[in-house]
Amino acid sequence: MGGALLLLQTTAKAQVQTLVLHHVDGKTTEVELYTMPRIQLTADKMTFTSQGVVSQEFDKTDVVRFTYKSVDTGIRAPKPEMAYRIDEDRVTFHGVPEANAVKVYNVGGVQIPVSLQVIGSDAILPLTQLPQGVYLVTINGRTLKFIRP
Repeated sequence: MGGALLLLQTTAKAQVQTLVLHHVDGKTTEVELYTMPRIQLTADKMTFTSQGVVSQEFDKTDVVRFTYKSVDTGIRAPKPEMAYRIDEDRVTFHGVPEANAVKVYNVGGVQIPVSLQVIGSDAILPLTQLPQGVYLVTINGRTLKFIRP
């Protein structure tokens, strides 16, 4: 009997760099650098152009200084996929430090007790322990959706 594993994305935070212009009146203007603006300085102007359109223009005498800051976007990048192998009657997860690092849950969120065999850094889950159904497997902070046909 074969099984199917689908990777659910897990994540890490991303940040956006922002250029902060400090004006003589104490106000600030933020320019998000992910838009890849072209900054042009002339004798009297500072111009920001993004995607071919002038988005902002300032008198150079109005800008006292500029700084940079990072802003957490809340967007998360996926972690790399987990290495595993599906055989006829078992799934082998690679890079698992110990058996208790692997948790199996049913779709209702109830943890299912399973006996794993650990050989080196591989954890082997016998499919014969599980009835047909959908399961979530968490390993080393990653989550996989497991379907036992």
